[in-house]
Order: sequence, then C-alpha cells, then structure tokens
Amino acid sequence: MPASTARIVLENKTLRWSSPIEFNDPFDVPRELAFDVSPNEIQRAIADKLIKLIRNRPERIDDLPNIVKVIINAVKQADSRELEDELVNGLIDELKQSKESSLALNEFQVKWRELIPELRILCLSEFHNKASMWFHYADKYKGVVLEVICDDVLDSAWLAAKKMSYPKQKPDVYTAEGWANFIFLPQQIAIKKIIELATYTKSPDWEYEDEWRVSTSMRVSDSGTISDYPLAVEEFGNLYLGPLVSDSERDILIELASGFPNMTVFNTSIGMSREFKFVEVASNKSFKRN
Repeated sequence: MPASTARIVLENKTLRWSSPIEFNDPFDVPRELAFDVSPNEIQRAIADKLIKLIRNRPERIDDLPNIVKVIINAVKQADSRELEDELVNGLIDELKQSKESSLALNEFQVKWRELIPELRILCLSEFHNKASMWFHYADKYKGVVLEVICDDVLDSAWLAAKKMSYPKQKPDVYTAEGWANFIFLPQQIAIKKIIELATYTKSPDWEYEDEWRVSTSMRVSDSGTISDYPLAVEEFGNLYLGPLVSDSERDILIELASGFPNMTVFNTSIGMSREFKFVEVASNKSFKRN
C-alpha cells in the first residue's frame, strides 16, 4: 500500500474492504453476469444438457429441476429408445420457442447487480518480495508492505482467506454451458457457486500476484461501496518500508509501529542481484500489555 495509506491503517487500526465496483481491474469480478453470452446460446446448451441426461440417465436426480426429474423417471420406467427419441426431438422443438432460459438468466443478472455493491473483499498477497506487486500497489516502491497475522484466539478474518485460482479455461460464469449448469441447480446453490467463481478466479495473466482473498457482505451499519473494519494490534505483523519511501514518511511509520507488539520494521533496498534486501530497523517499542 502507499505510505500515506499505511499511516491511516496504523493510526486507525483498520483495513479497507471494498466492493468489486472499487477494483482497478474491471475484468476482475464481473459487474455483469453472462455479458457476452446470449440467451439463444444458453438455450442450446440447456438442450444439450437435457439430451445427455436423457441418453445417460444419472442414478441421483435429487438436485435436478422437477420437470427434469419427471422426464428422467418417465424414460426409466418406459425403458424405450423410441420414447427417448421422441422426448429429445420434443425438447429441441420446445426449447427453440421457450423463453424460460432468458427469464432465468435475467433473474440471476438482477440478483447479481443487487449483490455486487454489497460485497466486501479484502485482497492479500502471499509474498512481500515481489517487484511487480511493489510497483503496482506500493506506489512504485515509495510505499510499504504490511503483514497481517492469523491469530486463532482472535479468530482473525484472514483465517477464512482463499487462494485465488487462475484457470486457463473460462469459468462457468463466462460460458453458455456453465450457465446451463447453473440453471439446473437450486437457485441458492447456483448463486453461491456464481459468487465463488466470480470472486476467487482470475485470468492467468494475474497469476504473478499470488493473491488470497477474504470475501463477505457489508454489515447492516455499512453504506456505499467501502468499509473500514478494525483489527486487533496483535494481528499486525511486520512492516517493510519501500526503498523509495520518503524520510518523513519513514520516521512517522517507524514511530507508529512502536505501538504494535508483533511488528518489526524493515528497511528495504534493491541489491546488484536485483533482489530485495530487508534490514531490521532498531526497535523502539513502547507497547504495554494489559
């Protein structure tokens, strides 16, 4: 983070959680679901899925929509290839005229638009020594890296952090086949899966970030698209001062760090090997435990 942000974080003992609306990358968490997938493509994908279910009837059908259960049970009882063919042809004709997939997609899209501003996400990185991360997020080496500590006793929020996935194939939220899968699920389960895929997957271009995330919903007392949530002083870990941080910011941050029992401050430099070197700053802690 920039040094000015670090000063606010240490003074207020809070971290900022944001809705994806605030993210610098508009391709991160999609603002619109299925924005490049047409209802017709989804209808075709639904037809393909139904045909596969009829041709290869699953043993377990509890989680399928009721109409699909009826169709599969009818085929099982009849055990007739002719009936299968008749159903398949009838389904294809029906889906060509059906607007149900469009309605289902619209319903998901409306719920997603309502949900996006209410999400609160904290983005973390696994490493403190990545040049690209220092450049992009720590004010081009003029900022800092701040560690957070997972404390079981305090039940730290980052104990629930999940490592981001960077799949080479598009997640289901970007494909017609994926949407057919969602529409076949109970709505609450589908929404949960959509949130998981939209929140915890990014394109392979971002893999260098080694990102972890904690995702939750805004509290009743919150408003807008950002929330500053408090953390205990014990949850603050080491502080790494950037190689280009100003002398005035450095002095202020070192002084503030003295109030945190688990915080060691390091000066950062870049050696001839183009690797970061971290040297501990002499401690001057004034923190007193109760």
